[in-house]
Amino acid sequence: MPLGANSWGKSRVRVSKVLRGDPTDDILDLNVDIQLTASDVDVAHTEGDNRGVLPTDTMRNTVYALAHSRLGNDLEGFATVLCDHFLEREQITSADVTITANRWDRQSDQGFTGGSSEKRIARVVRGSDDRLSAGIEGLVVLKTGGSAFEGFPRDRYTVLPDADDRILATSVTARWDYSSKPADTTAAWDRVRQTLIDSFFSEWSASVQHQGYLMGEAVLAAVPEVERISFQLPNQHHLPFDVTRFGVEDTGTVFYPVPEPYGDIRLTVER
Repeated sequence: MPLGANSWGKSRVRVSKVLRGDPTDDILDLNVDIQLTASDVDVAHTEGDNRGVLPTDTMRNTVYALAHSRLGNDLEGFATVLCDHFLEREQITSADVTITANRWDRQSDQGFTGGSSEKRIARVVRGSDDRLSAGIEGLVVLKTGGSAFEGFPRDRYTVLPDADDRILATSVTARWDYSSKPADTTAAWDRVRQTLIDSFFSEWSASVQHQGYLMGEAVLAAVPEVERISFQLPNQHHLPFDVTRFGVEDTGTVFYPVPEPYGDIRLTVER
């Protein structure tokens, strides 16, 4: 039987590196995921011939070896270094490297606090379909007003009331493709992140969909190298809780956060 598309790699390679400064240090805390394709690995699946299968253990060791001299704040640059290294092998036809950075907030020249869900993403694909992209995960935002949801269609199962002003909370996951590499990828990522935050809190929205579009539109205006940006925006509902049953006046300030199920809103904004 014919073999379809296939790849192999190493995922969640944990690596951290201190970038020494005088007097200020930086810390990188990363997961590296690697996927390769090659012209001569079909026989590994069909015949058990492993001569073309670069060990995933070698991929892991390569990350650490190259991190020593080549890893810095330009995560897309390091992902490119890894891709180019693997493509030096003649049989490798494509390399796909994704780097996920955990967030550490500076407290002193050599001190940091962690624990945030937020992550920076950098991805480079080299081969037949070159791609440079970045992203963010776990950017948790909430505003107590400035968003609505009304005028939606109804049927016999609809009980949701119209809301002309409500809590809007989400954990932003966004991926964006660059049409060209920014001169400073870290500065570009920081600019996208701040633009997302500024847009979320400054602009009134008629829905999560509307909010996502406004955020995407703002990013494309702020960072000319971004070709498109895609969002996944879970609507983390805060439902009004009826306290009148307890003989208490309902002032519309007590809510019941509902983690599941949640609205799952996805969209792409592009030039």
